[in-house]
Amino acid sequence: MNNIKLRQKWEVPSKSLPIIFIGAGGIIRNAHVPSYKKLNLKIQGVYDLNIETANSLANDFDIPKIYNNIDEAINNEGVVFDIAVPADKLLSIVKQLPKNSYALLQKPMGSDLKDAEEILKICRENKITAALNFQLRFSPMMLCLKDVINKGLIGKVIDIDFHYSYFLPWHLWPFLEELDRVEIPYNSIHYFDLIRSIFGMPEAVFAYSNSHPKYPNLSDSKTTAILKYSKDLRCALSLNHCYQFGEEKQDATVKIEGTDGVVYITLGSMLNYPNFEKDRFEMKTKNSNWEEIKLTGNWFPDAFEGTMSNLQRFIFKEDDILETSVEDTIDTMRLIDALMKSQKNFFKIKD
Repeated sequence: MNNIKLRQKWEVPSKSLPIIFIGAGGIIRNAHVPSYKKLNLKIQGVYDLNIETANSLANDFDIPKIYNNIDEAINNEGVVFDIAVPADKLLSIVKQLPKNSYALLQKPMGSDLKDAEEILKICRENKITAALNFQLRFSPMMLCLKDVINKGLIGKVIDIDFHYSYFLPWHLWPFLEELDRVEIPYNSIHYFDLIRSIFGMPEAVFAYSNSHPKYPNLSDSKTTAILKYSKDLRCALSLNHCYQFGEEKQDATVKIEGTDGVVYITLGSMLNYPNFEKDRFEMKTKNSNWEEIKLTGNWFPDAFEGTMSNLQRFIFKEDDILETSVEDTIDTMRLIDALMKSQKNFFKIKD
């Protein structure tokens, strides 16, 4: 396997439009801006409801323009609007975007499937080219995974296992305490989107999410899920984001087993969050021993280069497909909706 080259990076756009941020929170500061700076993309301006937050971002990263209100921010042509706001605010902002504009939207695609369908309708009617920021798809480890599967290096995939047991500092996002559902639509949506993007929509689903006593005001922070595909393809996710007992036995792994080999991925980006460890990609085939593929970067922040690169390249016809378009990711929202509804359909055991 030493001579096999696997894709790890999305191609950089040769041309690009300037970017305007709508929302200037932590994800913009810690992931979007550093990624765009690496790509030498122009950041034109920023708007945030909290003017101090916008000022701080602009001062720290030499962003030339601070907009005083949303109208001033969106009254621009020939730009990409990078919108990072809570899900319940996304629809109202999309409604205000100019016709024929371009946008990168923070996931999820609205508060629920109804919001998502309305966002899709608006984008179609107003000819808005919009993508969702499902950046896990663009991480070096997952680009590697997709390449391995597409090249048939592990044969037919028969087993998909996601096993997480680590501590996520939920207190960093206090707005989540106001929501009826948290874990699937705001966190693990990345994993369900990734699975759907590679293996397609499952035939049926089951999920159940639990709360944790450390976060009594959080509706849920752990999930068990099963996605039904074909008879010989098992897909299971065990996701505990509240592990309380230190670094030694924490776990964030994905195992993809095929008829001719297996891939074992460690999501270091989820370990010791937000300090992060290195993501790792290991694989074994029938004809080879275990081998680690050296990755060129991590999920955070490197994958954020990919979503914006794909959108910019699509705008200038360098990419034929907008990978996380609203047309595509509406199916992720349909999957999330099904997972949420499945939690009400337990088969009760009779006495």
